[in-house]
Amino acid sequence: MDRIDCINTFLSVVEHGNFSASAKNLNISRDLVSKRVQYLENDLKISLFIRTTRRMNLTPCGEKFYQHAKVMMSELEWAKYEISYDQQYPEGELKINAPLSFSRDVLTDIISDFIQQFPHIKIDLYLTDSFVDIYEQQFDLTLRVDDKADHNFQNTVIASYKRSFYASKDYLERKGMPHTIDDLKQHDILLYSQKNNHNKISLSKDQTTELIQCYPKFICNNGDLLLDLCTKGHGIVFLPDFIAKKYFDAGVISRCLEDYHSPIMNFYAVYPNGQNISKKLQIFIDFLIKQFKKLSS
Repeated sequence: MDRIDCINTFLSVVEHGNFSASAKNLNISRDLVSKRVQYLENDLKISLFIRTTRRMNLTPCGEKFYQHAKVMMSELEWAKYEISYDQQYPEGELKINAPLSFSRDVLTDIISDFIQQFPHIKIDLYLTDSFVDIYEQQFDLTLRVDDKADHNFQNTVIASYKRSFYASKDYLERKGMPHTIDDLKQHDILLYSQKNNHNKISLSKDQTTELIQCYPKFICNNGDLLLDLCTKGHGIVFLPDFIAKKYFDAGVISRCLEDYHSPIMNFYAVYPNGQNISKKLQIFIDFLIKQFKKLSS
């Protein structure tokens, strides 16, 4: 039997004087009222009422329980109100983790628009290009860019991107433009370090996929630094197109091996399993999806 229903029934009996009046007020049978009060008495191992023919009087223990029960139910109603209010008018803090490179080039303007539109939601943003434990560091949400979604968590794909090889015009003038995978062996490769990829890149051409082993000149887990070295002519970098877009559009770097294609990179939101998404978190995810649709259109 539900304890909250029993406590509510007990309070009704006290305030209406007897089982019959309470039953009428709650729109339930008198027998059910009696059973709920009896359940409480058995659970608490006390008598709550001194039963008379006309009225139900509280025992000393019943009086103490009545005072506590009023406070408990009042707190419960207030908690329900606050939760309902938060769902309608979200506020509070969102603790978010995101990739450093991605945030600088893409996320900054989106975050700016979000906090302007939802001023009562505070963003605590932690930037790193390393994977973090969202449980250990208690993040509400972590944003990741990877070719595989992490099925250990709930996740929502926000957008998808290609990866390409890029080099500066100065570098290509010195080393030449690579046209095949074998040509890459003669070049300095700048590679983004990812967990468990062992410096291997999967490339497809004409429906044939090949896994190539890279021997990079430089490895780093920060796309900004890799891109900076690329623009300064230190080698060919393999990065998601969104990181290179600004410099590619400006003509600072060129795309190489355009006939080859790599697996699509997904930008996705990850949040802990086994819990309902709060209203403010759902709003943030929906906002991201909407903004990235605008960017890709």
